[in-house]
Amino acid sequence: MSDSIERIDFPEHENPVTVFSGPGAIGQAAGLLADLGAQRVMIVCGQTVAGLPAAKALADSAKANGAVRVFDQVEPDPSDVTCAAGGTAARDFGAEAIVGIGGGSSMDAAKAIAAEAIQAGWTQSQDNPGQPTEVDFEPLPTILIPTTAGTASEVTPFSVIIYTETKRKLVLSHPKLYAKYALLDPELLSTCSPQVRMAAGMDALTHAIESYVSKQATEQTRRRALEAIRMLAPHLVRAVEAPGDMAAQQQVQEGAMIAGLAFSKSRLGIVHAMALPLSALFQVPHGVANALLLPYGMRFNAEAAAPLYADIAEACGIEISGLTASQAAITLIEHVEQLGRAIGAPTRMAEVGVEEAAIPQMAQDAMPSAHIACNPRTPGMDDLIELYTEAY
Repeated sequence: MSDSIERIDFPEHENPVTVFSGPGAIGQAAGLLADLGAQRVMIVCGQTVAGLPAAKALADSAKANGAVRVFDQVEPDPSDVTCAAGGTAARDFGAEAIVGIGGGSSMDAAKAIAAEAIQAGWTQSQDNPGQPTEVDFEPLPTILIPTTAGTASEVTPFSVIIYTETKRKLVLSHPKLYAKYALLDPELLSTCSPQVRMAAGMDALTHAIESYVSKQATEQTRRRALEAIRMLAPHLVRAVEAPGDMAAQQQVQEGAMIAGLAFSKSRLGIVHAMALPLSALFQVPHGVANALLLPYGMRFNAEAAAPLYADIAEACGIEISGLTASQAAITLIEHVEQLGRAIGAPTRMAEVGVEEAAIPQMAQDAMPSAHIACNPRTPGMDDLIELYTEAY
C-alpha cells in the first residue's frame, strides 16, 4: 500500500466500515476483493461513471480475481425498479461481491442491490413509511468508492430509494447495509462538474450541521460533526473551484465521510425531511435540494438551537466574541448563505423546477420523515407549508 494511502478503522460500536483514504486508493479494490474471496464481482454505477478511465481500470483490476460484470443503469436517485433489476443481474451472474462506484445514488443502489441479490423483491418490500427496515439475511459484501464528497453513503447504513408507484422517497436503514470497505480517492472528485461538487459539498455540510443540532446527538456524534465542519467549511469553495487541488479535495472528502459517521447515529433534521419530496416529485438532485433549503431550515431552528449554532460558527472560523448565542446563530446562517452563493447554490425552489401548487403535497410527504423527530424544534404541517412557501 502506498504511503499516501491511509487505512482508517473506527471502533466497532461507532462504525464497522474499514476506510482507505488517499490519492490512488481505488487501486486497493482488487486486493480487498481477493481478501473477501470474491471471484465473481458486479460493479454498480451510472452510465457516466462507467465510461470513466478509473471505472474501466477498476473492472480490469477486478478481473485478475475472476469474472466481472458491470451494471451501469443507476439513475440519479435510484428507484426500486432499478435495484430489482440490479439484483436480478447479480443473481444471474452469480456475483459474490458488489462494488459501487459513483455518487450517493450509485452507492445507495449498490447496498440495496447487495440485499436484492440475496432476496428477490426485498427493495419493494421495504416501501413502508415509518416502519423499520427489515434485513433478516446477509447481503453480499460491498466495497464502495465515492466519486463525490457529499452523501457519505460509503460509511452509513442507509440506502435512499425512490418508489416509482407510490412516488415516495424513503431512507432504508439497517446495520447489515454497511459496506465492508470504503475507498476514498480524491483524484476521482476531479471527474465531477463544479455543479456536482457544489451539491455534494453542501450536502455534506448539511449533514454535519443537522447532526450537531439533532435531538438524538451524543457527545461522540457532536465531536464528529464539528470535526467535519472544520474540514468542510474552509475548503469547500476551493474544492468546487479547483478540481486539481488534491489537498482541498481530500479535506472535503474526508470531512464528508466524518459527517457520515456522525449522522448515521444522530440522524438529521428538517432540511433533509423537506428535501426528500423535491427529489421524489421533481427530480431535484438531493444535494441541490439540501443546499437550497439549508438556510430556511436553520432559520426555523435558530432560537431552539442558538447555543449549538454558536459552536458551529466557531468551528467555521467565524468571529463571534461579544455576540449573544442568538446573534451568533444569525451570523452563522448568513455565512452559510454566502458560502452557498459563492459556489452556485440555488436559493429558490422555482429555480429548480418545483411547482408552487405542490407545496401542500410536499409538506404532507415530509411530515412522516424520521428526521422530523430529531429536529431541535418540532414543526407542524403549517410550519412546513410556510417554509416551503418562503423557499419558493
